[in-house]
Amino acid sequence: MQPLLKIAIVRLSAMGDIIHSASILPPLIESLKKNYAVKIYWYVDSNFSEILQDSPYVDTLIALPLKKALKAKDFKTLFSIYKTLREESFDVALDMQSILKSAILNRCLRAKQTFGFQSPREPLAKLFYPIQIPIPYMAHILLRNATLVFSAFDLEIPSLESLKSCKPFLGYTPMEFPFLQKGKNILCVLETSKPNKTYPLEKFLELAKLLNAKGYTPIFLSKDPIAIPNTANFYHAHSLELKQVKSLIAKIDLVIGGDTGITHLAWAFKRPSITLFGATPQQRINLHTDYNLSLSANPNAKDEKNDFSIKTLAPTAILELTEKLLEREV
Repeated sequence: MQPLLKIAIVRLSAMGDIIHSASILPPLIESLKKNYAVKIYWYVDSNFSEILQDSPYVDTLIALPLKKALKAKDFKTLFSIYKTLREESFDVALDMQSILKSAILNRCLRAKQTFGFQSPREPLAKLFYPIQIPIPYMAHILLRNATLVFSAFDLEIPSLESLKSCKPFLGYTPMEFPFLQKGKNILCVLETSKPNKTYPLEKFLELAKLLNAKGYTPIFLSKDPIAIPNTANFYHAHSLELKQVKSLIAKIDLVIGGDTGITHLAWAFKRPSITLFGATPQQRINLHTDYNLSLSANPNAKDEKNDFSIKTLAPTAILELTEKLLEREV
């Protein structure tokens, strides 16, 4: 019988970052299972736990109401979270978030070894890592994650190309959506976490007109109901839960949007996508494959708050990539 290897992963938020982090699980477990019976425990904020539900690679998902408790200064809940962190013991604990609160949380776990980044996003975080893995913060996010995790086990670090083409690692519950069409379904993601990462609504409407002329009626997706000028034919989907979003993405023929969790979810489910970059450094985030393409308005982007170059991306350029991807069979 193989010895049990219990691994704790701390990645609390946000949607896209959790997806990037979880993508290392298939190659990691494949490498470790030759010598161990591997069990993965994942600590995530309750707001994002649905992303990892149904994942075949996460044995135990621990959802923590951390953000809510910190915002409310709810010390009773915070103490309850601390007790939850102390319930299990682990061989290895990995902080894949690299901020102070994840570092403290990771250090509270009962683990034989605790690993974190030598160059975390928040410098104070590294004070809580007994073992620090060196890799530049501006390295590609998939390679950065893989370097931390694979180095912790003295394993060979996979190539970036293999990480971009990893096996499926998320799951979903199939659901029906009456607005889906018999033809090609194109989803336009109207929102991101930051204004300078968001493609303007008026440009999406221009794109919708171009798609209408080609016989497509796109689906506009927003978190909440918003007013959209009726200048093109589209369907407006909103107020979906994360589990519904996952099921929807799995059925979509093409996802178009800024650097946000939903476009990264398309990559995770191996659905075609076009990611629109402006302020975000494309070389650090892009998930390019044969069916996951991108456009960048600023090749020298440095994640600056006043960089709204994404507005300059032409709808005609997006249409060109759209037609290219819809011609392929995935």
